[in-house]
Amino acid sequence: MDLPVLQASLHWNYSQLTTKVQIAYRATQIPIGWISWALNPLGRGMIGSQALLALRHANGSMIAYSTSITSYNPSMLPGELGIPVSDVSAEYVDQQMIIFGVLGPLGNRTSFNHVWQCGSTVSENIPQVHPLSGQNVESMGLINFL
Repeated sequence: MDLPVLQASLHWNYSQLTTKVQIAYRATQIPIGWISWALNPLGRGMIGSQALLALRHANGSMIAYSTSITSYNPSMLPGELGIPVSDVSAEYVDQQMIIFGVLGPLGNRTSFNHVWQCGSTVSENIPQVHPLSGQNVESMGLINFL
């Protein structure tokens, strides 16, 4: 599914048997930037989001990890999520960063608020603040995995 802003798309495969969802989030990005996609089980917007994040490490390899967004000034450091997550990885192909991951089990819930984001700066392998206007504040919606 093409997302409405930030030149991004989300692909998923949801298993009703395991209540897990495999995702591939793709966004156009410069090699030194970062991307993120998140579910927010608590509400709309950034605060409360359970994020998967990708960036190019200082050594040149792509890295991906999970991080919780608990404020408007999050640490962006790797951390555990309130939603189980596994098999997180990232690629950079044809000027696009791609995050892969498995979330769940999600229980009886299939509909979530979700947010996605990108930034152009990484410092010491930590994503720096994204723009605070335009498409960067419009990148949210509702998703139903069924």
